[in-house]
Amino acid sequence: MGMRRHAGRPDTKMSEELDRLILQTASQLFAEQGYAATSMEQIAASAQVGKQTIYRRHASKEALFMTVMTDLGQSFLSAAAPAAATVSADPLLALRQTMRRLLDLVLSPPTIALSRTFVAEGWRFPDLVEHAGVHIFDPLERLTHDLLVAVEAAGLLNGAYDLVETSRALSALLLGGPHQHVLFGRNAFATKAARDHYLDQSWAMFMTGILSRTAATRQDVHA
Repeated sequence: MGMRRHAGRPDTKMSEELDRLILQTASQLFAEQGYAATSMEQIAASAQVGKQTIYRRHASKEALFMTVMTDLGQSFLSAAAPAAATVSADPLLALRQTMRRLLDLVLSPPTIALSRTFVAEGWRFPDLVEHAGVHIFDPLERLTHDLLVAVEAAGLLNGAYDLVETSRALSALLLGGPHQHVLFGRNAFATKAARDHYLDQSWAMFMTGILSRTAATRQDVHA
């Protein structure tokens, strides 16, 4: 898992590779062992780097864990956020495609493993849970909300809705439910076909309630 040791100060590329190695190693150990059971010494040994190399980048285990959470949130946004041109051309399709990408991300084994760490230990480390909320859950809610705003601006809704609450309800249905099932060991979403089927059915049910008749016809085409 480690990288070759080099004498002297690393150049920019080496430093970035080292940063990535430390974060990947820490994320894996936190997911496998939990937060409390993982030490900076273990992370350093597994990454094959000096402990002070980690401390120069992260002042404490808590700071390192927070960076892991921030990095996870940023990776979600980078992987799921649609291109501006797609949103402009068809915001409803952009929203649907975004939710489908997010479904894969929230059900990925690394995400599930870290989620189990939160469930098991969150009550002991509320600051870490709050950090995860700010850097993972809140940005994803804003992404969903902003796409719904684009759908509304295109005149595709059948009435006036509180889009903050609507985006939360949509995320809870399309993402939260499946995530909870997998979190507790159920295997209903193990295949791409199963995830596609779930999203198709849940999307149609939700959108039937909020879309205008014209938009509902369009979404049948996209299904």
